[in-house]
Amino acid sequence: MSKSRKPRISELDTLRGAAFLAVVLQHAIAHYFPLPATGLDDGVLMGLLLILSKFAVPVFVFMTGMSLFYSYDGEVRYLTFLRKRLKDIALPYLPWAVLYAIEFQHVQLLDWAGWQKLGLMLFTGKASYHLWYVVMVFQLYLIFPPLQRLAKRVRPRTFTATMGILALLLGLYLILMEQGGAIYRAAVSWDVPVLSAFFAKYLDRNALMYFFYFAMGAVAAFYVEQWRAWLLRLRYGILTGFAGMSIWLLYVVVDHFELTPQVVIRYNDLGLLNPRMAIFLTLSVLAVYVAAVQWEQGAPGWLRSIIAWLGAYSYVAYLAHAYVLKYMERVADGMFGMDGSASARALVAFVLSAAGAAVIAWVLRSAARSLKQLRRMNTQQESKNSAAL
Repeated sequence: MSKSRKPRISELDTLRGAAFLAVVLQHAIAHYFPLPATGLDDGVLMGLLLILSKFAVPVFVFMTGMSLFYSYDGEVRYLTFLRKRLKDIALPYLPWAVLYAIEFQHVQLLDWAGWQKLGLMLFTGKASYHLWYVVMVFQLYLIFPPLQRLAKRVRPRTFTATMGILALLLGLYLILMEQGGAIYRAAVSWDVPVLSAFFAKYLDRNALMYFFYFAMGAVAAFYVEQWRAWLLRLRYGILTGFAGMSIWLLYVVVDHFELTPQVVIRYNDLGLLNPRMAIFLTLSVLAVYVAAVQWEQGAPGWLRSIIAWLGAYSYVAYLAHAYVLKYMERVADGMFGMDGSASARALVAFVLSAAGAAVIAWVLRSAARSLKQLRRMNTQQESKNSAAL
């Protein structure tokens, strides 16, 4: 497998840290907005924060595409590549998924039925509300080697031509988003084992529904410098479009709140898989990338270090954050009371959960490194002892 050594793309560390924080913020808001104590002011504020943090999933998918296509530009041996991804992605996922299945879904492993239920949850990411992403992104790893070979053969020679193809893919993606309901209904009518579920019950974790962000990451990987220059040249238009759509989405969301006989907050309009959100999320990826580049150029060093540190531990922290959030919500409720500001409680739970999950990830990685180092030292000592004999 050819994994070339190229200059590090520093803004990816910033993007990972920002996307991790955005995910935790979304899930903290998801806990608090349905509560009876949530008022209209809380609903508007949390709605705005939710809109501004919706970039998380598309940015994660974009970064996956960019990292893979940037790192691997030679022949990719499928089994070797997959073995590494199983080690890096599936191995950390499994213990957390088992923990969530037992703790959140109350799966009992005392009989065969419980083990079957656990197996299905591991395979589908249903053990917790956030594990769907791991199942979805692993599909991208499964198809990356043939996609990489295809991209090498058909990739245009110029950045402009490649961006033209990307624009075409965006059009196809918007059509796919428009036909999501039809795809769901057709899949249900097929009643084909596994396949129907993949395009119906589990459509939200079907990698096909996120392919455009992956393709956008591939383009950025092929033309890193041109990509940066293009974004910075258009940054004012991108940021204006992002701000304008954010305000419009907030209006749409608030317009669908119920005010009588009591306030009912809903954010149904912010689902990821529809054409309107696809346009907004595409703008979000571009806007956040612009912000990341400028952050790397102008933010204080200590702030850059914090975000980069979060980015370095983002995957395991992502796996852990739902468990931490469960307990940090109780801390936030204790601080403000059950009738306190829902938005304040959500923000406190977000900060504590993000920090706690990142610390857990750091501790686990440090422990793994220490065990690896201890094992190496033991091996070396055994070799010396053998030589002495």
